[in-house]
Amino acid sequence: MLNGVCPECKEINTGWAWCNKCDPGRFLKEGKTSGNSVIDKLIHEAQFKTRDYGNNTEWIPFDRLKDIKPIGEGGFAEIYSATWLDGIPDYSSKKRRTGPQIVALKKFKNSKITVGAFADEIKVHVECLGCVIQKLYGITRNPETDESFMVMMYASNGNLRDYLKKNFLSFKWEEKLRDLWYIIDALGNIHELNYIHKDLHSGNILMYKLDVDDLSGAIISDLGLSQSIYNTNNSTNVCGILPYVAPEILNGKPYTKACDIYSFGIIMVEMSTGKPPYGNMSHDENLALAICNGLRPKVIKGTPKCYIDLVNKCLDSDPEKRPSSREILKVIFQWNLEFMNGGSESEIVKEFSNADAIASQEYSSNEVTSHPEAVYKSRYMNFRDLPNSKNSLGVQVENTEFSDVNLIENFIYDTIKEQSQDKIEVESTNES
Repeated sequence: MLNGVCPECKEINTGWAWCNKCDPGRFLKEGKTSGNSVIDKLIHEAQFKTRDYGNNTEWIPFDRLKDIKPIGEGGFAEIYSATWLDGIPDYSSKKRRTGPQIVALKKFKNSKITVGAFADEIKVHVECLGCVIQKLYGITRNPETDESFMVMMYASNGNLRDYLKKNFLSFKWEEKLRDLWYIIDALGNIHELNYIHKDLHSGNILMYKLDVDDLSGAIISDLGLSQSIYNTNNSTNVCGILPYVAPEILNGKPYTKACDIYSFGIIMVEMSTGKPPYGNMSHDENLALAICNGLRPKVIKGTPKCYIDLVNKCLDSDPEKRPSSREILKVIFQWNLEFMNGGSESEIVKEFSNADAIASQEYSSNEVTSHPEAVYKSRYMNFRDLPNSKNSLGVQVENTEFSDVNLIENFIYDTIKEQSQDKIEVESTNES
C-alpha cells in the first residue's frame, strides 16, 4: 500500500500517488486545458508514460508563474526564471506541493516550430525518465502572446561554461571528476535508451547546488536536437557548436553515439583549462578543416597523463575506436573511488592534487578572451569538400609560444600541400 489507493477507482495506485488508469488527462476533466488541442494531447500522452505523481508532466496555468525574468539564450531557445506559486510535487506528502519554487522556462525562438519542437523534446524527456537530465515539470502558455513554454528544473549555479569561468581556481579536480561522473552516467543512460544527444557542450551542462557542503552537481539539459539512433541520416547541414562537433559529422556522416563521446571529450578538455575550446580564433571553415586534419584543443599544464589518455581516446578521429559511455564511466568512477576512499597515498589522487596546485599558478582569468567570431551558440553550419578525418598529435599541453592559430595555419598549409600533390599525381597518371 506504499503507493496508496486511487480515490476514483479504489484500486491500488500503479505508482507513488499515481493511478495510470485515472490520472492521465485528469487536467482536461477538471477544465484545465491549455487552449491548444495539440499541446493538450501531448501532455495527455506523456501522462500515460508517467510512473508516479512526482514525475508527472503537467499543464501549468500561466497565472501561477510570477517574476518571469530572462536568464539565458541559446541558438534556438530563450531561457527565463520564474516563481511557480504552487511548487513542485512534495515527496514527503502525497498529492501535496512544496509551495513557491523557482523554475526555468524554455521558449523556442521560432514560433512556427514551437509545437513540433515541444513534441519532439517532450517525447525524449518522457523516454529518458530516470536519467540524470534537467527535469521537465510541464508546459505552460502565455494566453496574451500565445507563446508556449516548457517548465523545467532551475539550476541555481548556471551552466558549466559560466561556472568554470567564475569558479575555476576553487573548482578542484575532486569535484570536477565527480561532475564528469554524473555527466557520463547520464549520457550512458540516454545511449542505453538508443537516443543521441547531438548537441552536448558546456552550455548544456547545468550546475545545481547539492544539499551538502555547498557543492554543485551536474546534469545534462537541452534535448531539443536529440533523436533516436534509428532516425539519423547523412547531411551536409551540421547543427551545433563547431568545437564540440565530431569530425565525421563535419564530413556529412550520420550521427552516432560516438559523436556524443567526442563532445564529452571536448568537455573534459574544458574542465582542464577552464576556457571554452578554440576561443581565440574564428569558428569558420578553416577551423573545421583543421579539426578534420587532426587539430585538437589543448589541456592546461599539469593535467594528469591518465586524464589526457582518456581524452585522446574520446577524440579519436575514428568513431569506432572511441570508448563507449559505460567504458568511460568505469575509468572515471575508479578515479572518484580513489578520492572517496581517502587515499592520500594513491598515485591517482597525488596526480590530480598536483594538477590543482599547478593550475593555480598557470591559470589567468585574463586569458579567458573570445575571438569576435568564436560562436558558442548552437547554429546550422554547412561545410563542403572537407577531407576525411584523421588523427594528428592528439591533445597537447598549452604552449604560449605556439598558439592554436599557428596550428591551424600549419594544418591548412599541409592540406593545400597534400591537395597539390594529389593533383600532380593525377596529372602524371593521365599523361602516362
